[in-house]
Amino acid sequence: MPAAFNWKPYAIGAGVVLAIMAAAALVARHPSVSSGQRQDAYAAQVAIAHAKVAAAESMMAGGVVYYDGTLENRGDRTLTGYTVELTFQDIDGKPLERAQRVLLDDRFRPIPPPAPRRVELGFDKVPAGWNQAPPTPRAVAVYVR
Repeated sequence: MPAAFNWKPYAIGAGVVLAIMAAAALVARHPSVSSGQRQDAYAAQVAIAHAKVAAAESMMAGGVVYYDGTLENRGDRTLTGYTVELTFQDIDGKPLERAQRVLLDDRFRPIPPPAPRRVELGFDKVPAGWNQAPPTPRAVAVYVR
């Protein structure tokens, strides 16, 4: 007589997988918020230095353009959040496209004063007619403590 099928380990495994998927969905929906106080005036104490762009090939998406630089906290407070707007320009310096990206939030360690941190952003698509120079950065939101 064949042994009875034990379904309990499979049910427990399926339950664990579903719980992990539900937790991942909740985390993905909840936007990351920076801790600290929003003080956009502190942007004068923060700079993106040594900005450059580089192209790379990706097996999944084709070409990717990377924006690399150093986020420098030149002030006297700890930088806990930084959102930047990058403006891609054409050959005449006219704006083609703007993209907002978070460079620092609660997913990353804060940047104490005075300290730099290397940053890298990837762009799957860049605007046609872009002049190939690093996009111009502008602080959108700055959080400190």
